[in-house]
Amino acid sequence: MKKCKYCQSEIDEKAKVCPNCKKKQSHLVRWIVLGVLAIIIIAAIAGGGGDEKEDFKKEYKQNDVVTYEDVKYSITKVEKTKGSNEYFQAKDGYEYVKVTIKIENNSDKKISYNALDFQMVNGDGVEASVYSITAEDDVQLNSGELDAGGKIEGVIIWEQKENDTGLRVRYYENVLFDDEYTFQWTLD
Repeated sequence: MKKCKYCQSEIDEKAKVCPNCKKKQSHLVRWIVLGVLAIIIIAAIAGGGGDEKEDFKKEYKQNDVVTYEDVKYSITKVEKTKGSNEYFQAKDGYEYVKVTIKIENNSDKKISYNALDFQMVNGDGVEASVYSITAEDDVQLNSGELDAGGKIEGVIIWEQKENDTGLRVRYYENVLFDDEYTFQWTLD
């Protein structure tokens, strides 16, 4: 036996209407619980099991090729130098870190690239933008558009303390709007 939800009379477990007050015994709570469960299940299915960015690894070593949204990013060369002429000399206690970055667009759409989206972090945790606009004889990585299937390779230069062993290169999808880096390489 159960009680009527309205008049509290004892009624049969299977009764749909109370014989005393004649009110329908709804199963509203049961339907609400089932509805909430259905919404949760549908949301989980529609979500596809997780966002790619959440599963994306953010930490890489210098020689690792990073594939992010069908675009490959790699560091092909790192060179440390004091400079090569009287106009291109690092200040005392510092050296230039020249990093050659290659971008390969394997997606099916045009992408934008910008050297300013790459930042260097030193061993003290200081993040710095590109240092030099001049890349000597090297081809500088600037900014532009890269067609689907396109490739570009260029140098970015930062000035850092000599022999800093904690250097990292960070990539931001958009350094102006993103608070967190997308991925980073730790340099050897």
